[in-house]
Amino acid sequence: MPNESEAEQRRLLGLKLPRTVSRGARKAEEEKARAIQAGLLPGETQQLEGFQIASAWRPSTQVSGDYFDVFPLGGDRMALCIADVSGKGMAAVMLMSELHDAVRKFAPDAASPQELCTQVNQALCRPGAQTRYVTMFYGVLERGDMRLRYESAGHCLPLLVRGDGKVEFLPGFSGVIGIFSHWLYQNQEVQLRSGDCLLLVTDGLLQAEGRRHEEFGYQRLIATVESGRSLGAAGLRQEILTAVTKFCGGKLQDDASLIVVRVD
Repeated sequence: MPNESEAEQRRLLGLKLPRTVSRGARKAEEEKARAIQAGLLPGETQQLEGFQIASAWRPSTQVSGDYFDVFPLGGDRMALCIADVSGKGMAAVMLMSELHDAVRKFAPDAASPQELCTQVNQALCRPGAQTRYVTMFYGVLERGDMRLRYESAGHCLPLLVRGDGKVEFLPGFSGVIGIFSHWLYQNQEVQLRSGDCLLLVTDGLLQAEGRRHEEFGYQRLIATVESGRSLGAAGLRQEILTAVTKFCGGKLQDDASLIVVRVD
């Protein structure tokens, strides 16, 4: 049985709570969850002068917890958020909805990524709910001095391929969101230059399995970026999606999401 918090969230989302769930009812709830998830993701990727930004989401057969958002902040800045929430199905979607609301609520006034992550963490923490958590990368692109300020809360390492071909992984050592309200986060930053390509992904992309049960992984992602970065952000996004789809035969075990940023 759902707990009181889950029951209340289901009620707010307009979902019924039958005592026994038939296969048809389960399928209907999965379709409802998928529709809610799709509604929380941006339909069009917003842009910031001096950068090209593209994003994509490829759902798996199960309703998983991928979430991302790109939205403007004041002063020629753009927020980039990508996350993966725990669980599957409606439980994941409910947590994703909370995450979406918290990020959008706190981001406009947050002085830094560290402050944003702290506020979102405190908002999502529930006593005794140690299996309910979020891995999240939150960054702010700043056009004026061409830098990215960010924090990674237990999320996949961002990949930065420099214009000269040098490959960098942006460090991130902080804990996940939603378990301990007292966890501390920090600010990190990287200077960006013309021709750089930044890749933010969820683990569903990296862990996509090939025929021999090997994972797509960072090395294949790097090779795809190196061969397709001249195509711009939108072209590179398509190259990555094509490569992953071909690698796993179109059968994703988990949702796969990405944000591509190319510096003009």
